[in-house]
Amino acid sequence: MRFTVPGIHLTRRLLRPPNTCTLEPRVPRQFSRKPPRLLLVSHQSSPRPQLPFLYPSAQYLSNGQTRILRLFSISVNHKKYIKEVSKLTVRYTVYIFLITSCFSIASLGILSERQERAFPSPHEWSLITRFRFRRGKWWEVPEHNEEEGFPNWARLYDEYQHALKRLENPNKDGNGILEQEMVGGVAQGFDVTAKSGEWRQGYYEVLMGMAGAAERLEGWVTDKTRRNIWSPEFIASSSNPRPKATPPGMPVPPEEHLQVPAADTPETFYLRILTSKGFTTHQRLKAALGYADWLSFKKLPDSAEEVYQWALDIALAGVPTLDHSTVIDTKTNVLSFSAPKDKITPNLIFAATSLATFYASQGNVTAALPILISVLRARLAADPAPPAYVEPPPDSSLTGTLLSLLAEPPYPPLPPTGDEPLLRRIEDRCEEAALKIYIGEILFATAGSSSIQRTQGLSWVRDAVSTSKIAQSLDPITMFPERKKKCEQCEEVGLEAWGKMMTFLAAEARDKRDKANAGGVMSWIGSLWGARKGLDEKVEDLEGEEEGVVMRLNKLRGRMLREEYEDMDRKYAKTFVF
Repeated sequence: MRFTVPGIHLTRRLLRPPNTCTLEPRVPRQFSRKPPRLLLVSHQSSPRPQLPFLYPSAQYLSNGQTRILRLFSISVNHKKYIKEVSKLTVRYTVYIFLITSCFSIASLGILSERQERAFPSPHEWSLITRFRFRRGKWWEVPEHNEEEGFPNWARLYDEYQHALKRLENPNKDGNGILEQEMVGGVAQGFDVTAKSGEWRQGYYEVLMGMAGAAERLEGWVTDKTRRNIWSPEFIASSSNPRPKATPPGMPVPPEEHLQVPAADTPETFYLRILTSKGFTTHQRLKAALGYADWLSFKKLPDSAEEVYQWALDIALAGVPTLDHSTVIDTKTNVLSFSAPKDKITPNLIFAATSLATFYASQGNVTAALPILISVLRARLAADPAPPAYVEPPPDSSLTGTLLSLLAEPPYPPLPPTGDEPLLRRIEDRCEEAALKIYIGEILFATAGSSSIQRTQGLSWVRDAVSTSKIAQSLDPITMFPERKKKCEQCEEVGLEAWGKMMTFLAAEARDKRDKANAGGVMSWIGSLWGARKGLDEKVEDLEGEEEGVVMRLNKLRGRMLREEYEDMDRKYAKTFVF
């Protein structure tokens, strides 16, 4: 009996040889099929979308999708590497920030120390006030302004203004100053007599620095934020109806109602010194003369003359005598010939010289010449000053250098009040030479046809040139470059005046010779007596002296120019850029 075995149906895949390949596509998973019975399809709606991620993954993805998946797939080692790199990045960023901050603080400290040694500030001031004061002094030097090459007066004024606000604030550095009552509706300065001499000297320097900056910033405007400043040439006004356009990159000036003056008027600071109590006679005198020079520059001669007279009265107030007529003529301002030597003070000489120079600049030589002569006579008759004290050189050893760097530099001695008797010092020889030049120029210019007065004026100028030349070889002057440069400038002015005088005299002699040659019979008679020969010799002598003076002047200017270039190289080489 044969048993019937049910047939076993093998799939085609199992019957197919192993090496054969099929072209049939791979069948998707059952739940991703789309038979009609599994889809709830209606005639009005579209079938449910089939999502790609439900299909078998790898072989149905494009190359771009594969790269994206590999890019965002992070392994454990990769995560660990990212954490370590992040920690190192944060750590070194903090290290770099700390090192940079320390370097900036050290640079600021070095710059502040250099500024303190170059421009000492009172030790009783607070740190911020001293920092502002030193920065104002620092920017006042042209070599320290590398971008401009000249003092940035707006920045300088801003630094001094911050220092002034703190000095006049009783809750800060102004503890002890008193406000004064108004006189005639005019605000007075403060009473600073309770402060020390160093405090008052620093306060005076701040006010004078702001006055100098205000003179340069007259007409400049800024906005309420005070971040930008514009010169008068960019501002429309009655004197400038067509202002210039601002350069590229510079903001446009604000509207008229938003414009603020960049600085107060200079007289504000000069009058604050003059009306304050506690300043010395010399400090008040310099403020008065600075104010007078400003008025003279603004073409206000009457007001300037009044302030010059005020300065002379300030100097006379410090003279130790009640009868001022024994010292100076109150009408002509000429120093008395018989004035006692102990009654002639440096302040009086300074004020009288400034007043005489002002008279000469205004053409009033009849009033200027007697004052200049009396001042020169007083200088020459003064007692000689004792030898100046020479400070010992600083300790250049390693220990001395370290100690000097660690110790705070002392505040320099306060300047004299100017009320002491006048003494003739060696370093004042250039002042004497300048007076001789003024006297010689006035005598020569007012001589007219008087040959004797011309000769006197020429001799005064020659003597002045010799005095300034000899002064340049003296030790108290050669040791200080500023004094030597001043004497060189005095010699230059003297040689220039001398050369102009010789040019005038030579031209006059040539005219006389030409007239004598064209004189006809009188010329023939003069030739018999040798007059023509004398005229020719005189012209040759004057022209030869003129040529010699011009050669000396050119040689001096060449030497001064070389020294100036060398000085500039040294200054700019020492400039510390922060």
